[in-house]
Amino acid sequence: MHRKNIMYSRNTQDFAIYLDGVLVGYARSYLEAEAVLDQLMMELLRSGFGQRVA
Repeated sequence: MHRKNIMYSRNTQDFAIYLDGVLVGYARSYLEAEAVLDQLMMELLRSGFGQRVA
C-alpha cells in the first residue's frame, strides 16, 4: 500500500502533497490535495505502477 500524506506549509501557505515520502505537488486546500492524490493513485493503478510487490 502506498503512503499518502498532506501537510500544510506555512512558508508557501498551501498544502504539500506527498506519495511514499516524495513531494508530488502543492494544492491550495486540503480537499484539493486529497483530490490530487486520489487522481494520482487512480492513474497509477490503471497503469500498473500502483501495485507493490511484497
